[in-house]
Amino acid sequence: MAGSEKYCVDEAFLTSTHGELGCIACHGGENVEDKAEAHAGMIKYPSADAGGICQECHGDIASDFEKSIHYTIQGMRNALEDFTHPGVLDEDGGIREAFDNNCYKCHATCGSCHVSRPIAYSGGLHSQHTFTKTPPMEDTCYGCHGARNAGEFMGRVGYSSDVHYDNGMHCIDCHPVNNFHGSGEFEQNMWEADLPKCLDCHEEVYTDSDIQAHNVHEPDAMSCQVCHASANNNCFDCHATPQEDGSVAGTSDMRIMFKIGQNPNPTEQHPYRYMTIRHIPTTADTFRPMGAELPNFDEISNWKYSPTHNVQRSTIQNESCDSCHGNPFIFLREEDIRENDSQASREWVVTDIP
Repeated sequence: MAGSEKYCVDEAFLTSTHGELGCIACHGGENVEDKAEAHAGMIKYPSADAGGICQECHGDIASDFEKSIHYTIQGMRNALEDFTHPGVLDEDGGIREAFDNNCYKCHATCGSCHVSRPIAYSGGLHSQHTFTKTPPMEDTCYGCHGARNAGEFMGRVGYSSDVHYDNGMHCIDCHPVNNFHGSGEFEQNMWEADLPKCLDCHEEVYTDSDIQAHNVHEPDAMSCQVCHASANNNCFDCHATPQEDGSVAGTSDMRIMFKIGQNPNPTEQHPYRYMTIRHIPTTADTFRPMGAELPNFDEISNWKYSPTHNVQRSTIQNESCDSCHGNPFIFLREEDIRENDSQASREWVVTDIP
């Protein structure tokens, strides 16, 4: 058996730019036949440090990536501070323990996409060590986002895939590279990124549409997904529980459903009155098994805007005017607010069904 086959390395990799560098150029160790000596000082994940080996050849990209939310998962950090107080992750306690031993597994490195599957998914090489410029979304994007957007896009979660996926499109066909590598600024959440918009490709629906529904509704009445998205994955009742091995398990219940909420805070980016929303699983008791409380729980809604990625031209809610107007089941109502939801969740309730 050839060495390249034995260690799951594609033969073509050996003559590629990265392959010609040799294993020890990135992984360290010694170029000797004795296994123990060869692996002495070996670095299993050479791209774990964004300022490490990748930066030697890809300095600008690595420098941007070091500030990206994929690398820092700053969005999760900010969310935990919002629920508690600034600096909570600098203190010993249940919140920091849960973050370090569970939340942080969503942290990505260069290798998590371009060489291997994300550790949070299954790990392991996705293309026999070949460095892929465009990572396979089935093994990378889906690995971290499979329970929601990527899973819905590919039809693995919910009731339908996305029409763009059905026509052979990849995540990067809509998302620019800075959505992955970062903008060069320290990003605080995904909404700061240069996110794609439906109108980037479909501006004619506002300017020259022959579709009646596009003409009778005001441009800011609703997001495109209100009419064109399908049911999405919603999570409930999350609990973080410490395990014997030091890890922290996060468990929650999931339900496929479709809800439209009334936007309580229209912005330039999201000016719409009605938007598709999904439920997040945090409860006041989520971190109680870790000995931690969430004093600001009631200030943060359990329902949040969701750019659902399962768009279809024809959906249940746009079959006719009556499929949406006067249909209370697709709008968030007071009776949809659960007993363990936050008080702020009521901000999204549609009091008068249009």
